[in-house]
Amino acid sequence: MTGRATAAAVHGPPAPVIALAWPKHDYVRALQRAGADPRPLDPAVDLLPGALDGCDGVLLTGGADVDPACYGERDRHPTVQVDEARDAYEIALTHAARDRGLPLLAICRGVQLLNVVAGGTLVQDIPSSGLTTLVHRRPKPPRVKATNQHAVRIAEHTRLASLLGAAADEDVPVNSRHHQCIATVAPGFVVSAVAPDGIVEAIETPSGPFCLGVQWHPENYWRTGRFAELFTGLIEAAGRARPPAPSPRSSSPSS
Repeated sequence: MTGRATAAAVHGPPAPVIALAWPKHDYVRALQRAGADPRPLDPAVDLLPGALDGCDGVLLTGGADVDPACYGERDRHPTVQVDEARDAYEIALTHAARDRGLPLLAICRGVQLLNVVAGGTLVQDIPSSGLTTLVHRRPKPPRVKATNQHAVRIAEHTRLASLLGAAADEDVPVNSRHHQCIATVAPGFVVSAVAPDGIVEAIETPSGPFCLGVQWHPENYWRTGRFAELFTGLIEAAGRARPPAPSPRSSSPSS
């Protein structure tokens, strides 16, 4: 029996390995607190799809805007700031994760990217769109990342509602910091949360592998454990999806 197998037999299975690119401290700590083994990906050396070998799930993190060219729009709003290298890598990462059936959690930019990869579109800039007067992105005070900005309403009978234990008629305060949002929901996804103005704040696939994205930043609450269910949901799904460990061979009796 190998050392790893011995340890697994004594201490239980190893923690699910969750891959993430462009990691920040809060994402890593939220995963660790929920029982995962985070695997940061370096696009310069972690080539896809092979970089996902040995990974049990994927977390798509927040960051720069998704290039409108990725969802078929030629014009780019002046407020849009893109990172083409990041788009290319994370688009490939998302395709690879979905092709392998890996559980996936997407946050802020991540849910926008997920929606685009799956065939949806985005609103490039909420404030100038005329869709709403509700502020979805405010400058955050120094060292205060988890400031509640507005509430969301969770759709009943969704995976998100099940994870958060939220009733469909309850408002859930979130720390929303985005100027883009989902316009057309990708085929195969359903809306699982909206803001009071109707802006989409979460999407998910209703069947198949765990695939859920939220527009707010649950990772900022890792110290208090608020929204920890999103990370534990990913990790539990990753643990269920991994191949079973081989049974240890019993040694033959001495002759």
